[in-house]
Amino acid sequence: MTRTLPRLGFVLLLSIILAACGGAKGGTSNATVEGIPTPQGVFGQATSVMTPLPAAATAQPAGSGDPVAGKTVYDNKCTSCHGAKGEGVEGKGKGIATWTMSAGDFDDLLRTGAKGRLGNEHLYGPSQISPGGVENLFAYVRSLQGK
Repeated sequence: MTRTLPRLGFVLLLSIILAACGGAKGGTSNATVEGIPTPQGVFGQATSVMTPLPAAATAQPAGSGDPVAGKTVYDNKCTSCHGAKGEGVEGKGKGIATWTMSAGDFDDLLRTGAKGRLGNEHLYGPSQISPGGVENLFAYVRSLQGK
């Protein structure tokens, strides 16, 4: 009985470790989350960005959100490349004041980097910009269209 307990503990620990690793061969996964590619699937390697939530969980209805709160997010994450008024910064980022995209497309752009076309600098997981933060940022970007 005294030798069985340590063996049982070892088997239990090994099972937990294997379950945490997923047990998949090859080590990486190119899976998608409800049609949204993971960073591994887009870039062929792991990134520091979390896998995006399904679009239904993050998409915000058009017209909602607080543009004042969105300006804070914009100032912290977007101004250096897209300009203080969305006019763009030469050599860094396009102007966004004239964009006419839907809230869902905007969310997709931030969560998947436009399916990888924009690179890692446009990948913002939920820990970097919350769903409410995306909603507020979208409201602020939309407010730039009238300026």
